[in-house]
Amino acid sequence: MFYGYIGDSRGLSDVIPGLLQGRSGILELFVNRYFLSLKVQEGQVVEFKCDLNLAGKRSVNHYNLLVYCVAEMLANPEGFFAFYEDTRMKGIPLSNPVSGDELMIQATIVRKELDSIIEKVISPYAIFKALDKRAEVSFFEGKNVVEAISLAKAPIVSVVRRIKDLLSEGKLDIYEFREGEMTEELEIDYVMEKVPLKRVNILAILESLKTSSFSGIAKISSPTYTINLFYENGDIFAVYPPDFDLFEFLLSPDKNAELSLVSLDRSIVRFVALRYLGKPDIDTVSSNFMEISKLFLGLSKYKKNALLLISERKGDRFVIFREGRLVITLMEVDGTFKLSPSLLFEEPFFVSLYFFSKVDNIASKVYLFMINEIISIFMKHSPSKINSIVLREVAKYPFLVFSEGKIHLVKNPNEEEERQLLNLLSFMLDVSNQEFGEERQEEELELQLRPFKDIFKVLDVERYLKVRQ
Repeated sequence: MFYGYIGDSRGLSDVIPGLLQGRSGILELFVNRYFLSLKVQEGQVVEFKCDLNLAGKRSVNHYNLLVYCVAEMLANPEGFFAFYEDTRMKGIPLSNPVSGDELMIQATIVRKELDSIIEKVISPYAIFKALDKRAEVSFFEGKNVVEAISLAKAPIVSVVRRIKDLLSEGKLDIYEFREGEMTEELEIDYVMEKVPLKRVNILAILESLKTSSFSGIAKISSPTYTINLFYENGDIFAVYPPDFDLFEFLLSPDKNAELSLVSLDRSIVRFVALRYLGKPDIDTVSSNFMEISKLFLGLSKYKKNALLLISERKGDRFVIFREGRLVITLMEVDGTFKLSPSLLFEEPFFVSLYFFSKVDNIASKVYLFMINEIISIFMKHSPSKINSIVLREVAKYPFLVFSEGKIHLVKNPNEEEERQLLNLLSFMLDVSNQEFGEERQEEELELQLRPFKDIFKVLDVERYLKVRQ
């Protein structure tokens, strides 16, 4: 078995023609966010699998499709490879096997031709409009570059050159710019960076994030702590650390703290939150004991949703996969995020892997806050009774601890534990009702919660408490 890193076009050429020569087995490539698997017999590619989805399309020119996949890899030839001396693979058969040398030569020519027209078509997924009724032009109507190449009977080089000529002659135009999943470019933007809370109204800012459908992270930091509020379309869905008392903080903000707003695409915010609130499936394993290329190839091959966290000396690299496609790579250095497209990691590094899971905890924080407010009422009017009741109930929940008159989380609760918190809230409301009566209970709660009125609005607390109603 051979595996390793590919850093440039020469490296890709060394792998495909060089490694395959005279060999039989399976070559897997993850380059330029594409996954490609080649079945090789005595140096000839006989079958392949690729990411490009042409489901439902008939009469696909598989040779053209294969060459196009390699040509796209040459656009940014960085990634990983693995070669197995194993021929058990079910892929797309080629009617005429192709050698590694021929495949690379054809892909290199196609790459140069594509580069010469890319400014005109903007993206390989932009849709063509035929401005001439002749069959040779109308063939391209409603197709993008990938489909035109893959559905044409003519050799791929001829198809790409024909597209170039028809665009230059004004017989072909672009009428719809539709990005494919393989080419999406996600960005990161600091809307606000390290602004002292003494200069701003934090509640007004959080309210504006809600109305503007903000997605990203509101980061509150000081020399001794950092709090992350994770947003998706204007809604806070998680807080880190999970035991942080958000309600009390927003009621009396630390004026020495600073606020940063990191805008992220809504599709990746929950992946970033995994780093702080998820449970890793692989936890900080040294690169001395793990081959990183196998992870990249496996996540892509099996179409996983995951966060791959690479901890290097200079910072943490967030590598996000959605359905097996690498969508973005971020570097966090000293609490600041920036784009980091390179896949070359500084040795030694440590690897953590988080498969996608639910990390929402704002409902749990609302339930816990309400429980503690009820406890506060009991402590004023019936302290001896509440101590015995709370201690008995909290003992049933290993993720909770009772200290200094309040219940605290010891971990980020999962969905079942969130339901248990809601049940505990219902129990405490019932006990309060029995102790004080419904009318007095409502009066006491209204008095207790009055200072948090604006905070309830910002956090949209009502939607979580409707369950109780």
